[in-house]
Amino acid sequence: MLIHEVVAAKALIARTGHFAARHQQAIIEHHTTPEQAGEIFANIGAELAVYSHIVGGLGKDSDDELIEGTKKTYSGRFEIGEDLMAFEIGDEVKVISEKQR
Repeated sequence: MLIHEVVAAKALIARTGHFAARHQQAIIEHHTTPEQAGEIFANIGAELAVYSHIVGGLGKDSDDELIEGTKKTYSGRFEIGEDLMAFEIGDEVKVISEKQR
């Protein structure tokens, strides 16, 4: 399992419209795009990849952006992290969301 940070650039720009474009770009360049993260996931062959520290916020728009971008470079299993998400690691990796507790 690999836990990685990611930026949802479009969602970030929508949420930070009052920032100067150069500040938005600096934030984006400081983080990993979904496509870049997908390449990392593919290269290491993780059984499960999980996004944490999601820059740009959570929600349907950012989730869609992350899913679409990641699938361009990675075909394996991945999850978009959420608060209080837990994992059981054994023969399989099981994801337990707050809703399942």
